[in-house]
Amino acid sequence: MLSIILLQALYGTSIPISKFLLSMCSPFFLTGIRMVSSGVLLLGYNWWMRKTKFIFNKKYIWLYVQIIVFGIYFKYLLRYWALSHLPAVKFSFMLNATPFLAALFSFIWFGTKLTKKQWAGLLLGFFGLVPIVVLRTQQELLTTQLFFISWPEIALFLAIVCHVYAMFIMQILIREHKSSVSGINGVCMFFGGILALTTILFGHGSFVVTDVATFSLGLIALILISNIICQNWYIHLLKKYSVTFISLTDFINQLATIFYSWLFLKEVITWHYGICAIIVFIGLYLFYQDELQLTILELQKP
Repeated sequence: MLSIILLQALYGTSIPISKFLLSMCSPFFLTGIRMVSSGVLLLGYNWWMRKTKFIFNKKYIWLYVQIIVFGIYFKYLLRYWALSHLPAVKFSFMLNATPFLAALFSFIWFGTKLTKKQWAGLLLGFFGLVPIVVLRTQQELLTTQLFFISWPEIALFLAIVCHVYAMFIMQILIREHKSSVSGINGVCMFFGGILALTTILFGHGSFVVTDVATFSLGLIALILISNIICQNWYIHLLKKYSVTFISLTDFINQLATIFYSWLFLKEVITWHYGICAIIVFIGLYLFYQDELQLTILELQKP
C-alpha cells in the first residue's frame, strides 16, 4: 500500500509542473514538444531495450488516427488551455469526474449495466463537483462562461471525454494488435505531438518560450516523472493490485496536487475543497465498493 501512496504522491507533481511550464509557452507548444519527446523515448525503449522492432499494421490505422486525434491532440490541447486559465487545485479536483464519465460513456455506448450502488456513487460524485465548478477564482473571472460553467471548465470536461473515448479505442487496439503498449503509446504520442506543432504553423499558438533553460529542466522533469517513472511504476503495481483499486487511489493524486499547488504555486485552498473532497470520495467509494471487496479478498489469500 505504501508503494501506491508514493506513486500517487509523485504523480501529483505533474499538474503543478505543467502549470509552471504554461507560464512560459503556449498550450500548443507544450503539447507538441512533450508528446514528441515522450514518443521518441518510448519508441527508443522498444527498439533498444526490448530488442524488437515496432510493426505498424495498416489494418488498424483508423484506430491509431482516433487515438492520435482525440487521445493526444485534442485531449492535451484542451487540458493545457484549461490549465492555463484555471488554478492547478481546481483543475486537479475536477479530474475526479473521469471515472464517473467513463462509466456513463460505457453505459450509453456499450450498454454496460450499473448497480444501484454505482448509480448512487456516480450521482453523488457529480454532485460533489458542483460547488467547485460554480466557485469562481480571479483568474476565471477574466474568461467568459456558458450559463454557470466557464469555458476553461467546459474545455476540461471535453478533454476528459476525449480521454475516456480514446481509452476505449486503445483497449480495442491493444487486444487486437499484437504489439507492446509502450510501442502503441509511442507512435500515438509522437504523431499527436507533430500534429500540435504543425498547428502552430497555421497561426495557432506560438513557438516562443520565455525562459528556455528553466523550461527545458521543467519539461525533462515532467517527462521523467509522468511518462517514464510513474507510467512504468503503475504497470508494475497492476501485477499485484486491480485497476479498480488503483483507480480509487487516484484520489491521493488529487490531494497531493492540492498540497503541491499550495506549497509551490501559492494557490489558495478554500473550505469548499474540503467539503467537496469528502462528498466525491464517498461517491468514488460507493461506485467501486463491490469491486473493491473482491480485490481485498484476493489480497488476503495466502
